[in-house]
Amino acid sequence: MLLFRCLIIAALLGSIAEAPAAVRLTPGVPLFVPEGAPASVLLAVEDLRRDLEMVLGAPSPVVTELAVLRGRSAILILGANQAPPRLHDSRVTGRESHGIHVGELEGTPHIVLEGADPRGVIYAIYSFSDEFLDVPPLWYWSGWKPKRRNAIEVPADTVRLFPPAYVRWRAWFNNDTDFLTPWRERSPANDHAVYETVLRLKYNTYEIGSVADLRRDSPPFAVNPDAAGAHARGLVITHHHTSPLGSSLRDWDAFWRRQGREPAPLTVSAHANLAAFWRYHAETAKRAGFEQVWTIVFRGAGDIPFWQTFRDAPAETAARAQIISDMLRAQVAIVKEVTADPAPDMRTTLYNEGSTMFAAGLLRPPAEPTLIWNFVAARRDHFPAEDVRGFKAPPDRLIGYYLNFQFTSSGSHLAAAEGPWKMAANYRIVDATGDRPLAFTVVNAGNIREHLAELSANADMMWRFREFDADEFLRRFCARYFGAAQAAEAAELYRAYYQAYWTQKPSDIPGFARQYLFQDMRYARAVEMLLKDMAAGIHRPNPLDGHPLDRPDTGGGYFRVELRPGDANQVAALLRGTAESGRQFAAIVAQADALMPRIAPEGRVFFDDNLRLRARVMQQLNSLLHESTLAYQAYGNQEARRRHLAAAVGCVESVRAMLDLTQHRTFAGWYDSDRVFGLDALRDKLRQEIASGR
Repeated sequence: MLLFRCLIIAALLGSIAEAPAAVRLTPGVPLFVPEGAPASVLLAVEDLRRDLEMVLGAPSPVVTELAVLRGRSAILILGANQAPPRLHDSRVTGRESHGIHVGELEGTPHIVLEGADPRGVIYAIYSFSDEFLDVPPLWYWSGWKPKRRNAIEVPADTVRLFPPAYVRWRAWFNNDTDFLTPWRERSPANDHAVYETVLRLKYNTYEIGSVADLRRDSPPFAVNPDAAGAHARGLVITHHHTSPLGSSLRDWDAFWRRQGREPAPLTVSAHANLAAFWRYHAETAKRAGFEQVWTIVFRGAGDIPFWQTFRDAPAETAARAQIISDMLRAQVAIVKEVTADPAPDMRTTLYNEGSTMFAAGLLRPPAEPTLIWNFVAARRDHFPAEDVRGFKAPPDRLIGYYLNFQFTSSGSHLAAAEGPWKMAANYRIVDATGDRPLAFTVVNAGNIREHLAELSANADMMWRFREFDADEFLRRFCARYFGAAQAAEAAELYRAYYQAYWTQKPSDIPGFARQYLFQDMRYARAVEMLLKDMAAGIHRPNPLDGHPLDRPDTGGGYFRVELRPGDANQVAALLRGTAESGRQFAAIVAQADALMPRIAPEGRVFFDDNLRLRARVMQQLNSLLHESTLAYQAYGNQEARRRHLAAAVGCVESVRAMLDLTQHRTFAGWYDSDRVFGLDALRDKLRQEIASGR
């Protein structure tokens, strides 16, 4: 899919053989790959062979000598300084740049796919597959089947040039993968599809938790299989914001037992123990040959501040900030020592407590020229936090940004909510803090499948940041997957879908639309709050107050429901907000139903999975919370409460039915492993309250 703008030039220039003929690729078209091509490129070549066989119906051989072609047109896959210079386009230059053109050897025209470096070659392969074989980046997720053809015609004047991306490191992070992990384990093809999709969308960095495999039977310095898989595909490895140098404190005990000793206590004063733990993980990555952006961070065991884990942590904020600063410097020293590189690529993630300390002026990361200061969107509602909004980067400072499409415990899990406009607004604010382009970006991709349009938009923007326009992107996206004739209407439906979300709190950043959203998991957790009160015989005007994760003082407000004119309390706000949002989603469902028969046949499954059924899910979640709130309001009226709770159960079952409709073919059983949203558990709690007779 040509989501990445390329330069299309009618006349070939001097570095390409002049006036070649058009190329006709027939079944069994050979692929020329020079000897010594990187293993990651060879894996992409295998994907191209699969795509060619899907379209042409015959396997394509790989040859390593041009003489073997003997006058037959072929696809030449070339890196820098490979094959005859006259087949290269001199404009393919710079990090990860790539191109497609027609070149001629001894009177025979060929397709040339070339890159300035191995990832550039990989991107050229997938760009060709998208445009000329009709295999788009999301083919595996969308149920796409390219049409069979007798031959593929490529015009003689074909030139596609893809200059280097605006953002150097463009990272992808799978998180809360209760659906994705078991699905990947079901087949090698599913697992392969994850890395392939990352590369087809032209991301280049893969974020993981731990680089090391510390299972009892693993050899020393064994690597995490997911990290190894990403590395094999040519991706850069980076680490989560809880994972200094690719380590996880959850592995602390296992690490020490593998060293033949009892686990050392976790104390900030035991610098040598922490250094040994971090150094092992750095050594593991170095021995594996990983290309890395090292994560320099100091937090607790899990997504918590370090002082909730380390027994000797100080109580004063300034002292805590000083310890973080000291630990960051120690990690930088370890990376330099292990890599023997005085300027390794690194980033520090200013997450939650780090963001708060930075905004207060208490925490400043080490002033290393290659250390990226990676800011993070505010928790639960995804907008640039105070630390970055008040920051102006020095001219030499590298800046990064981490945005959640999915978020643990309260964010989007069953249905996308943030949208390409909000994504773009986030990154533009952060990019404007400095004079240099953003160096590093990362998105929380969740389980991937629910966020495919947003991930595609993010990938497109990070490549061509200045030109990106969310509306124009959506029209191209819809034309690619649903057909050009319905693209404008489908794109407007996507916009209406995102606009239908309940904005439970007005924006407080000027010009920043949809800053606060009531994402799908908030519906589930709000219903649980109401049921908890009902079970205890409690009725409060503001039943969402007191959630255990509601910490607005640290930027972690959980529900953030603010009263509007006419709202007497949260109960009234819930009834108003869910009614308004529910009506809007119902209208979208009706429009999607009407549009469905006019969608191109090859795109109907994806339209249903990605938009129509997600709108139905959100319509039913609004009804679920609305009915549960009416049941809560019916305090003392047993019959009314039972009636509304029964309706709420029906809504849960409708959500389950909608999700089941997406569990087809490759995705059979996708939602069987639900644990984060907890749909079945929510239904059971509703039934228990009905059975109680209260």
